[in-house]
Amino acid sequence: MIVILYQDGCRDVAEMTSAELLKAFAGNVEVLLVAAETDTTWPGAPSWDDLLIVIFNGNAFPAPGNRLIESYLQQRPDIAQLLPVAIDPASRKPPEAAAAIKALSYEASISNPTAALVTRAGGMLGLRLQGRDSKLFISYRAKDGTTIAKQIYNYLVTLGHRPFLDEAKEFDGDTKILPGQPVQKEIDEALKNANLVLLIDTPSAPDSPWIKHEVDTADALLLPILPVCFRDARDSRRGPRFRSLLDLQRWIPIVTPPATADPPLDAVQLELIASEAEKYLCEIFRRKCRVPSVVEKEFVNHGFIWKVLDKNLLMFESSKDRNTRLRTTVRSHCSLFDQIYSPAIKRFDEFLKSTGRGNYSLFIYDGELLPGPQLEEIVKSHSEDVIILHHQELAALIDSEFTILGASVLGAS
Repeated sequence: MIVILYQDGCRDVAEMTSAELLKAFAGNVEVLLVAAETDTTWPGAPSWDDLLIVIFNGNAFPAPGNRLIESYLQQRPDIAQLLPVAIDPASRKPPEAAAAIKALSYEASISNPTAALVTRAGGMLGLRLQGRDSKLFISYRAKDGTTIAKQIYNYLVTLGHRPFLDEAKEFDGDTKILPGQPVQKEIDEALKNANLVLLIDTPSAPDSPWIKHEVDTADALLLPILPVCFRDARDSRRGPRFRSLLDLQRWIPIVTPPATADPPLDAVQLELIASEAEKYLCEIFRRKCRVPSVVEKEFVNHGFIWKVLDKNLLMFESSKDRNTRLRTTVRSHCSLFDQIYSPAIKRFDEFLKSTGRGNYSLFIYDGELLPGPQLEEIVKSHSEDVIILHHQELAALIDSEFTILGASVLGAS
C-alpha cells in the first residue's frame, strides 16, 4: 500500500503522483490519497510493501498529518519506508514527525517533475520506474538471432535498462570454446547479476550448446526466463522450443520477420517485449518479498523459529522444540514462479542434499491454487521427499502436525 499524505495546496501534485504510480507499476500497487488535515489512521495492517509519501509546502503542517506519520513509524520500527517531498524549494524541512528523513525536492521547473518522484518511490520498493533499471540477460543464437537481439538490446537501453548482450555467441560454432573457459565465466557472472533472462527463441536456438548452458545455469540460480518465441505464421505450434520452459506457460509470441525486414521488429513488437519483461520483473519482485513474508508469519505464529538459509535462492528453515529431546525442523523453498516449475523443484532437492532435509521439506508455490488431480500429476513426476503446497494451505498443514491433507497437499513427509 502506498499512501500519499498531502497538505492543503498540494493536492494537484498528489493526484499526478498517484496517476504516475499506477501507470508505472501497471496496477500492481495500491495508492491512496489522504489529506493531512484529516484525522485518520493507516488503512489496514502493516505490510511489507507499505510506503508513505508526504507532500508538503512552506505552510505549517497540520497536526492530524503529523499524528499519522508518527503512528506509521511506530508501527514499523524496522521496516518503515517514508518519502517526504518538498513542493517549495525555499522550505525543504519535512514535517516535525518526519524531520529525521531528508526530503526530495519537487523540481517543478523540469519537464516531468512527477517522474523523478515516482522513480524514487519505485526505488524504495525495490524497483526503479516500471522496473526499467533491472538487469536483463539477452540469450540468443548468432546464426539467426543476432540482428533481432541487437535491436532489442538497443531499444531496452533507450528505456533505461542495463541489458547484457553476449557477443561471444558469435563463436558458438567453435568447438575450441568449451565449458570452463573464460567465455563461460563471463556468461555465468552476467547471469548471477541478472534479474531476468530474455531468451530469443529462434529456430536454431535449441541447437546452441551455449543457450542450453544458459538455460541450465539460470535454472540452477532460480533465475526466471522469458522466451520470445519466433515462429512462422503458418506454424501451428505454440510456445518455446525448450521443453522445460513449457512448464511456465509464459512466453511472448512473435511472427518471424521476413529476411528482408530492416529492422526486423516494428515499434509495436519492441514495446510488447519490453512491457512483458517489465510486468514479469514486477511480479517477481512482489513474489520474492510477499511470499516469504507470509510463510514466515505463519511459522512464527505457530511458535517456530524462522531462519534464512539462502536469501537469493529463497531457502528457509523453521524449527520448534516439542520437548527437551524432540525438535521439529522444516526446510522450505518459496518459489518465485507463478507455476510449479520442475527445474525449481529439482534445485530445491539439490539444496536439501547439500544442507540436510530436516523433518519436513516444503516446496511452497504462489499464484493459482491448483486442484488435487493436477497437483497429483506433478507430484508423481518427482521422486523427491518434498511436500508441494500453496502458501494458503500452510496453516492447515502445520495445525495437522504435517499430516498429508487429502488431495490438496501432496508429497511425502
